[in-house]
Amino acid sequence: MTELESALKPEVRRSPDTVTRTFRIDRDVDRKMEGLSSEGRVSMNQMANKALRRYVEWEVNAEKFGTVTTSASTIRKFFDYLTIEQAKEMGSWWGENQAPGIITFWFKKFDFDTVLKALEFLGAQYGRAFTSDHAFDGRSHTLIVKHDMGLKASVFYAEAVKAAFSHLGLGTDIFVTDDQVIAISPPDPAHPLNRSYEGAADLKYPTSATSRPIPKLRKGQRAESDSRDS
Repeated sequence: MTELESALKPEVRRSPDTVTRTFRIDRDVDRKMEGLSSEGRVSMNQMANKALRRYVEWEVNAEKFGTVTTSASTIRKFFDYLTIEQAKEMGSWWGENQAPGIITFWFKKFDFDTVLKALEFLGAQYGRAFTSDHAFDGRSHTLIVKHDMGLKASVFYAEAVKAAFSHLGLGTDIFVTDDQVIAISPPDPAHPLNRSYEGAADLKYPTSATSRPIPKLRKGQRAESDSRDS
């Protein structure tokens, strides 16, 4: 065992949000921490805080909730076996049944702020399934979820977001490409994305994996493919 007291001491300028504690850790863990600290050029104090924060914010609850970890390539392969309709059904089920329970379990309440926090946890911070970004212009919230798992994953995430927001009584316009989902809540008919997609009450996503926009048709106008088939 080795002392970690010096590594966990706060900086010279002490923050009122920090405390000093002394830990005893296994010697082999200390050696690995020293190596990682040198390679990454980060202090032992930063590494210890990051590891402890992950444990108290993620690992404890993940274990209680039965969360498992798998590789991104495995998840991508899973989506490859689904049809678009199956991806929609899975996403809707997850957003309707799983998301509220998980978020309430983690944060003790289910509201818009905890949904955003959950996206951070499940995304880049801990789960690493995707990255997310959120902006508010005073009228509409814009949520962007980015990943690299293909169109079917986008459809899954889109349906999950739509179902979760519906739980909060929020209407949502959702647009997808092969690698991202854009959710706008409340719906904004004047949003630029609405000018290139067919208006629909359901998801607004391409019919093929090329992610081409679906053109709006004037009343009475038929798609070119329909005209050729008749």
